[in-house]
Amino acid sequence: MPFRLTLKEPNEGQDNYFLWSMVILPIVAECAYIFDGYYAISRSDNRHYAGLFSTILVVFTYLRYAAPIESHKILGFYYIILCILNEAGTVGYLIGYIQHDNTYNVPIYILWGILEIIMTGCLIYYRVIKKRQQKFHLENKHLFQFVSRLEVILAIFIPFFLNNLSLTLTKHSIAFFLLFDFFSESYNHFQGVWIKPILYLFVCTVTVSVATEWIFSTSVVHSDNVEIISSVFELISACLCDILIIFQFIPYHFKAEDIPHIARASLSFQQKTVTNSQMSGTDLKTIEVIVEPTLVKVLSKDSVVDLEL
Repeated sequence: MPFRLTLKEPNEGQDNYFLWSMVILPIVAECAYIFDGYYAISRSDNRHYAGLFSTILVVFTYLRYAAPIESHKILGFYYIILCILNEAGTVGYLIGYIQHDNTYNVPIYILWGILEIIMTGCLIYYRVIKKRQQKFHLENKHLFQFVSRLEVILAIFIPFFLNNLSLTLTKHSIAFFLLFDFFSESYNHFQGVWIKPILYLFVCTVTVSVATEWIFSTSVVHSDNVEIISSVFELISACLCDILIIFQFIPYHFKAEDIPHIARASLSFQQKTVTNSQMSGTDLKTIEVIVEPTLVKVLSKDSVVDLEL
């Protein structure tokens, strides 16, 4: 069976509808990106559309890390297909920018293409080759939260799309707003000196990107420098977002879930049982048979647990 069902019961957050959605939605998002990229070429005189489809759906391209595909070969092929689709859309934007002599956005979109290749390589390395599991767990409720919050955010951003005077089309800022709220749910599980500062930087760069884009779209005098700043900070935000996603696959950036609590509880149980056995004369070998398998199950090679009571 190609889809990996989690250990959770369906009523605890995941079912087949959700699993299929997490496979299909990233593909739909990349197809919308291609459509918007080549729409920019064919309908350059009409800027009122401004990449709305791909801007709404782009959040799902960042959630591809959670694709619930069991076969690692199929998963690797899936990531490669998504990368090809994304690069096709980026080429469409590049052609549009070149045709309109928008020289400062050409190198930015070249960097977007390079970032996509690097991210795909990292996902294949950690999820396919290393077989690491994600720590940013997705459930049905997150999918519905993304959709409900999109409605509110788009009510603010749609005027920008309708009045856009630039050729900057697909925007990732809405996706970033949704993602750093999602990432922050796991903040208490972060550890180490890197992942928390990167989350704070991510929030700051997204804020700068959105603020400068809003200034550009509402200002009477449209300065190219303001739009360049917005585009650069949006690219930086994407880099930080990808780093956060990759960090979840690297040991020691996340605390081991429930392992310290279970290990301490097991040791506490062992101590209490030993004390009781000394009073009642119970054979200590019986205790070892009960306790030791429990510790073996909860402790993994990537876990660092303080077992002091």
